[in-house]
Amino acid sequence: MRLVKSALSVAFFTILSRLTGFVRDVLMAKYIGTGLVMDALVIAIKIPSFLRRIFAEGAFNASFVPLFASLNVESPQKAQDFMQHILTLMTTILIGVVIVFEIFMPLVIKVFLVGAKPELYHLAIFFSRITFPFILLISLTALFSGVLNSIDKFALAASSPLVGNLSIIAVLMVFDPLQIAQGTDVAVAIMGSGLTQLLWVAVPCWLCGIRPKFRFHGSSSPGVKSFGKRMIPAAIGSGALQINLMIDVMMASLLPIGTNSFLYYADRLYQLPLSITGTAMGTVLLPVLSRLWQEKKVESALYTQNRAIEFAMLITLPAMVGLMYLADPFVKVLFERGKFDVISTQAVASTVFGFSTGLPAYILIKIFSSSFFARQDTVTPILTALASMVINIILNLLLIFKYKHLGIALATSIAAWANAGLLGYLLYRRKLIAFDKPLGHYLVKTAIASTIMLGSLVVVYSACHSWLEDIEFLHRISAVVLLLAVGSTVYMLFCYALGCLKFREYEEKLVTDSHK
Repeated sequence: MRLVKSALSVAFFTILSRLTGFVRDVLMAKYIGTGLVMDALVIAIKIPSFLRRIFAEGAFNASFVPLFASLNVESPQKAQDFMQHILTLMTTILIGVVIVFEIFMPLVIKVFLVGAKPELYHLAIFFSRITFPFILLISLTALFSGVLNSIDKFALAASSPLVGNLSIIAVLMVFDPLQIAQGTDVAVAIMGSGLTQLLWVAVPCWLCGIRPKFRFHGSSSPGVKSFGKRMIPAAIGSGALQINLMIDVMMASLLPIGTNSFLYYADRLYQLPLSITGTAMGTVLLPVLSRLWQEKKVESALYTQNRAIEFAMLITLPAMVGLMYLADPFVKVLFERGKFDVISTQAVASTVFGFSTGLPAYILIKIFSSSFFARQDTVTPILTALASMVINIILNLLLIFKYKHLGIALATSIAAWANAGLLGYLLYRRKLIAFDKPLGHYLVKTAIASTIMLGSLVVVYSACHSWLEDIEFLHRISAVVLLLAVGSTVYMLFCYALGCLKFREYEEKLVTDSHK
């Protein structure tokens, strides 16, 4: 079993994808800024993204991967037939969804932009009609990525967003400096990136002998029925989580123009550690836990969960501390140029601070949810997600009119902690997780290392503060690189000294247990 190795492979390509995503967002910040056009683009990007996260990520993986992996062990031909049935159903349903949304897009936008001005409303409709078919392409990409993950081809699936980002970057570099069709070019590029990603994962599936072909008969097979029974409640659960983000967009429309842009750029920054850890662990952990629970290797399953938490906290605790303390210089260096001014920097930095307080919670939700999904329990995550949704709505109403974009971010983070706490408590009550002593010691050690790292950042920040405020970009980027280098070096040294980097012995134990 190569849990850590596979997770690191996914993390590596996720880092590359996020870095190219930053390049894309830096170009958007420079040429578009945080005004009317960007707010409309944010809506056009988020609507298919919400549906993607509901149907094409969490819910789909939770329903498809365990079934495909199980069938592939039993009979590769049965697994391929199952995949072809799901491909046919997904394509048929999503084409219908795209047609309906294209027709009724004005009503959809009205729901999202309840308090928006007419010019923003009409521009958002125009952009959204261009970008919405992306949901079809990216959902099919998720299907083939799930197949690749099930046969341990994690790197191919994880690298598909990298290819998509590169195609958008190419468009931005060619058209936006010329001020040609600003916004429209980005919307069209998003569609192109979806097609590129689909081809990136579909072709390897074909080469591995898994043929992406439509199969219109046999859709009532037991495998498809089982998929439907899992998918519907899992989608509701994922939907409840995404409703929290939809609520954020709706609340932002009640605030001045630019608020949705602030949330977008902040989301891109704090999502880096979240995606590296959450995507890596969620992608690798689900099929591993599914096999362990199916083989009734309870001790190995519980051990794997704890080691996954350790690996996640190793990255997210220092990331939370670093982002909260260094939000302003990070935003300044990444985005402050062209149409992205000082006021935008201050607004986005405060939003990053708010979102960052929930970083560990976001990761724990992914890990704990995987534990339920691996045992084919999709109902419990629904209930906890619905509870967190209610909390988010209440907190938004209490916070946004005083704290504006910061209030939206804090409400989302607090709701995430509530969700993670409920999931962990229910796992513990059902004896589906056992927090062993090594886990407790590990968390204390990473907290100590993170605190020491913060101290080093305070010292270095005070020493290079003048460089961070300098108008010369070279001075600012040098200061940020120095802060990152010192912080990460101090953290890793103390983690090593405290024994937080002993992954090989964990892997050896997992291999030993898997053969028992």
